[in-house]
Amino acid sequence: MVADFDKKVKVGGVIFLIIIFLLIIADFKIYQKKQELISQIETYKKQIEDIKKSSQTLKEEIANSNNPDYLEKLAYEQLGEQKPGEKEVIFVMPEEKPKQDATPRSFWSNFSGWISGAWQWIKNRF
Repeated sequence: MVADFDKKVKVGGVIFLIIIFLLIIADFKIYQKKQELISQIETYKKQIEDIKKSSQTLKEEIANSNNPDYLEKLAYEQLGEQKPGEKEVIFVMPEEKPKQDATPRSFWSNFSGWISGAWQWIKNRF
């Protein structure tokens, strides 16, 4: 009777540890997803700021559309117009090489892969 009770306690303890372990893994996955979403939010905030700056620039250009000095400046910059006697100098900048984003796998993704393999091994044994 006592041996049967000890066996039940051991099995219950193992099940409890497995459940705790699975909860820890789920918590890590949720944490990773949270970090991913925070990164997306930051990207969207930057995009909003860029759009606001672009909008402000367009508003300023619309407000200056009747200003002759501004129109002359645009003619020089965008159309390549020149005054008599002026020479145009063009600087060619080298192309920037795109940065390669090689993010290594995190410790937790490797760890969760190892755990899932161990779990499959345990399931196959029993």
